Amino acid sequence: MSDYYNYRNKIEKERRRRRAIIALLCVVALLCLAAVLYWFVWRNRETTTPEPAPLVTATPEQATPEQTAPTPTAASAPQRILPAIDSAVWDTSEPVEQTIDFEYLNTDSRMVAVPAMGRVSRSHFDTATFLGDSITEGMECYETGYQNAHVLAYRGAGPDSVVNNATMEDKIRKVKEPAFDSLVASQPDAIYILFGTNTMVVQNNEDKFIAYYERLIDMIHESMPGVPVYVQSIPGVQEWVKDSKPGLENDRLRVVNNLLANMTLRKGCYFVNIAEILNYPDGSQIDEYSAKDGIHLQPVAYTAWCDYLATHTVWDRRNSYEGRNPLYILGT
Repeated sequence: MSDYYNYRNKIEKERRRRRAIIALLCVVALLCLAAVLYWFVWRNRETTTPEPAPLVTATPEQATPEQTAPTPTAASAPQRILPAIDSAVWDTSEPVEQTIDFEYLNTDSRMVAVPAMGRVSRSHFDTATFLGDSITEGMECYETGYQNAHVLAYRGAGPDSVVNNATMEDKIRKVKEPAFDSLVASQPDAIYILFGTNTMVVQNNEDKFIAYYERLIDMIHESMPGVPVYVQSIPGVQEWVKDSKPGLENDRLRVVNNLLANMTLRKGCYFVNIAEILNYPDGSQIDEYSAKDGIHLQPVAYTAWCDYLATHTVWDRRNSYEGRNPLYILGT
């Protein structure tokens, strides 16, 4: 029994010694870890906390730090995403030089034309004046036109006739009158102009035609400020017309209509593309609308024409619309 107890005491003593050694090693490991952490914290604090810079006073022999600081190179200088803006250029009430070109080039008449809107009532045109040549005559002589409107239709006329205030004859009303004076005397709420078929018979006169048209618009704005002006596109003709009148080739008329659309942008008026309803997609006149000469229009064409104008009138809250006005905003 004494051997058993001696052996047991010996084993217990060895076990206690191992436990003491393990505990000591753990304490030493913890102390080492704490020392390492403390060293890292102290090191970081030393590197991140700058010492206060001593005050520098300039002397005649010593330059200030700003004068001695090296100039940043292109590589080290911060790069701007946007160029620097001089606020003095724009933050002022004084006029500055124009930097944008407002000239319209390569205008497509289809893109410039007044889009379809709400349908105005027929009475809307009772206070409008239609100014044009023999094609406009149908507006007052056919029941399908706008007979209650004021129509100034002069056969063989062009914009130059009105600009020069030439005395012209209206065959339907059987009167001779100075064209522009009659336009002003009509005191319209809107003006619809259609010229070009007579002028385009002569070739290579597009510049002259547009110049007179521009002058006509200027005269209207000067004499009747605020009155909206609708410039209507020149309708196409039957394809065979160009054989006797090559100036009326439909491709040429399309180019001139683009010039007219361009003019309306520059002159602050509206372009109405009536050729869209009176022509085939290729620009030629619709057969059932055509008169015998391939240029003028049958009464049925004026029905389509007038219907097109009723749905292509620029919105105004004073307009009278058929049905609900989809563009009217309550309180405006």
